[in-house]
Amino acid sequence: MGDLVHKRALYSQLARYYDRIYWNKDYDREVEFLVNLFHRQGVTGRKLLEVGCGTGNHTKAFVARGYEVTGVDLSSEVLRVAREKVRRGAKFVRGDMRDLDAVVQGEYDAVVCLFSTISYNLTTSDLRKTVSGFHRHTIGRGVVAFDTHFTKKAFLDGYRGEDIFDDGRAIGARLSVSKRSGDVGEISFTYLIKDGGKVITLRDDIHRFGLFDQEEFLEVLEEVGFRPHAYSDWTFRKSRGTAAFKDTVFVGCKRGPPRNCDADRV
Repeated sequence: MGDLVHKRALYSQLARYYDRIYWNKDYDREVEFLVNLFHRQGVTGRKLLEVGCGTGNHTKAFVARGYEVTGVDLSSEVLRVAREKVRRGAKFVRGDMRDLDAVVQGEYDAVVCLFSTISYNLTTSDLRKTVSGFHRHTIGRGVVAFDTHFTKKAFLDGYRGEDIFDDGRAIGARLSVSKRSGDVGEISFTYLIKDGGKVITLRDDIHRFGLFDQEEFLEVLEEVGFRPHAYSDWTFRKSRGTAAFKDTVFVGCKRGPPRNCDADRV
């Protein structure tokens, strides 16, 4: 209970700076890849479920391309930012990706789960629950896609990093330290932010990730009823599952290929 209270207090301050911290992330490139993916797989509908929508940057890009989006996230603080950012074409609900049935009804033409959100599943059991939920809420011949750069091979134990942002009003630094314990990776962030006359220090923003290899993700997709595939870093190159600091995009096509989604392993 104490950790949960700490997280809520932390994100009540941090959520407003989230987009500035990740100022260099190319949301449009990722959404353009996914839209092209949907077209390649013959998905013509535009009803989209976005699991782990965060502050709504992917959501905004999908809506701009004509999609009707339902965004789900566990943090009420980031959802508040998303609702302010995307006022039309999307609705947002608070919920856990491991229990989508509690907050989502019906089926969608596509389900996406982006920005390594899938890796918050710490065990194979939780991963299977999450991907099964994707399957239940995807229409026949629909597509699911998720990405991660936290895998068994790519996670760097003992890595230390620093990132700076400066938008002319607020300037901040984020320090990170990573460590690995078995098949769980942990990254601890500390922030120092100067916003106008305020100086804000935020500590112990700790994120834990389940570390799976590429084959495990593909096997879970197949087990729940998808035809699986994996692409490298937002391109249509087949992923070999070895690159650090590169995203692997996992794709599942439901009940057989509408066009060219195949189950070949890479």
